[in-house]
Amino acid sequence: MSDQLDRDAAGSLVVGFAGTSAPDELRRAVAGGLGAVILFTRNVADAEQVAALTAALRAERPDLIVAIDHEGGEFSHLAPANPWPLASPRLLGDLDDVDLTRAAARDAAATLAALGIDLMLAPSVDVNSNPANPIISTRSFGRTADVVARHGVAFVEGVHAAGIAACPKHFPGHGDVAVDSHTDLPRVDRSIEEVAAVELAPFRATIAAGADVVMSAHIIFSAYDDQPATLSHRVLTGLLREELGFTGVITTDALEMQAITKNRSIEDAAVASIGAGADLAMIAVGTADPQALTARVVDAVRTGTLPAERVADAASRVRALATSLGQRSRQPGLDGAPIREVAARVVAGQTFPAFGATPYVVDLTQGLHPAWNPYFSGLPEIFTRVAPGAEGVVLRGEHHLTDNGEPQDDAIAKAAKAAQGRPLVIAVQDAGRTPWMREALNHLVQGHPDNVFVLCTGIPEDQALVPAGTPSATTSGRNVIVLEAIAKALTREG
Repeated sequence: MSDQLDRDAAGSLVVGFAGTSAPDELRRAVAGGLGAVILFTRNVADAEQVAALTAALRAERPDLIVAIDHEGGEFSHLAPANPWPLASPRLLGDLDDVDLTRAAARDAAATLAALGIDLMLAPSVDVNSNPANPIISTRSFGRTADVVARHGVAFVEGVHAAGIAACPKHFPGHGDVAVDSHTDLPRVDRSIEEVAAVELAPFRATIAAGADVVMSAHIIFSAYDDQPATLSHRVLTGLLREELGFTGVITTDALEMQAITKNRSIEDAAVASIGAGADLAMIAVGTADPQALTARVVDAVRTGTLPAERVADAASRVRALATSLGQRSRQPGLDGAPIREVAARVVAGQTFPAFGATPYVVDLTQGLHPAWNPYFSGLPEIFTRVAPGAEGVVLRGEHHLTDNGEPQDDAIAKAAKAAQGRPLVIAVQDAGRTPWMREALNHLVQGHPDNVFVLCTGIPEDQALVPAGTPSATTSGRNVIVLEAIAKALTREG
């Protein structure tokens, strides 16, 4: 009983780790039955290293599940190992070609499969119904349940075609929040009928399409429970399992996020999430201690806090997924054809002036986030790679216009001055929810009446904020292949 309980407890955990090789304690945990590991940027140096890392982990136990967040857009944990990064979901939704979405997902999933990764923690099927949402943005396929459902299904089908597992997230839906769950606990006060019509529709569709895994959200849905969904038996078991009929693996989002740990320890959260119905409790930080976490789950069973049957059921579902993955045929990639097609359509569908080879680029972008890092420094890097005579600056955070100090000491004023006498490209990213960015955009445009172009690199709703008469275009995300194509269009000679 004790040995089996230990293995079941370990089998209900997915953990992160530090470094580009497998630590000895992680190897021991894998051998002891650990359910899954999750990779991040910190674990990736290049393709050969990632393949060696996953092989080393599976040498400890062949049925280990290896997962990675891989949604597309500005952020890619696999950037050093992947020359053809995935387009943002919003861009795929805006193009609204489900065949292209399916091909893009298959290409991305085939890349993961070749590296020994078999669980793609995507797609995000949150309906971004609130443009001021501080965390979803272009991670969503769109603002309506219909668009998100259609493209979510196509994405799941593409991932499956490559032979690995897909994971719609964040259940019941992260699209209508005003708080980032990495920093605090969001709350949604909508009726059950409203949630069913909007948030749940894409989950119903992707579950029907055979989704292997569903990830929970750290959000209170007050119509269902006063606990966040990740810790709610009513949401995970009652709604997802019983009402929606999902029979696969339920994983939590990372339990170290402040929405969960402001009021409890990670260990207590892991126990509570498994009790609520999760099959994999995710602790994604590099300092995760799988042995201590396993011991905490075992202790909860022995003290009667957590039923042994629930832990056994969780581990059994994870093992069944691992067995299924071992029987699937892995498919080769498509050599980046889908993202090149996406980039070509973005350029062909909009008008770009010929600014020549020396524009100045002011990239007004969101601050760095604790959950991820962009895989390029900003638009000036991309423009100078395409046109070495280009220059520019990346401004993140609240670069307010100076009220009392000397204008030349202000970052935005300095950028305006540096752009004088040159074509000016201004990029904005989710300016609708970022007041300083809107102020900066207007200031820069007013001070540069000729040869100015605005590129909306976040949600396309930003285009409504561009000053009248100023030419602009949208990218619905910050994919490097798309941005390179646009840089080439803008730096061509007239």
